[in-house]
Amino acid sequence: MADFGMGPYAWLRYPDEPPYKCGGNIADSVCGFPEEYGISKELEKLFAEWVIDFERHYDQPVFNWQEWNDSGIVLAKKLKVEVGDKFSVEYHVPMEDPSNPNGDRIIKIA
Repeated sequence: MADFGMGPYAWLRYPDEPPYKCGGNIADSVCGFPEEYGISKELEKLFAEWVIDFERHYDQPVFNWQEWNDSGIVLAKKLKVEVGDKFSVEYHVPMEDPSNPNGDRIIKIA
């Protein structure tokens, strides 16, 4: 899930917490993931570029939300490959996306 600031893009939510709760931030465009998660530097770089693109362009009238979300879903799938069964991975469509004004679209990544 993209957010504003130093490019946050990953949160840790426990299984008993509701889907709308994003939990604590664990990765951003500056620091990436903590080493304990074992995420490749290449994937961290791709996430950083993706979230920075959001921060720079989300409010532009020509921003291609479908393309941007599709890229985010691809990244989430790559993340799932890297974390395997240790974690569940979800993609949250941002509420800034005109097609998701309530911010309630969540895609579970298998």
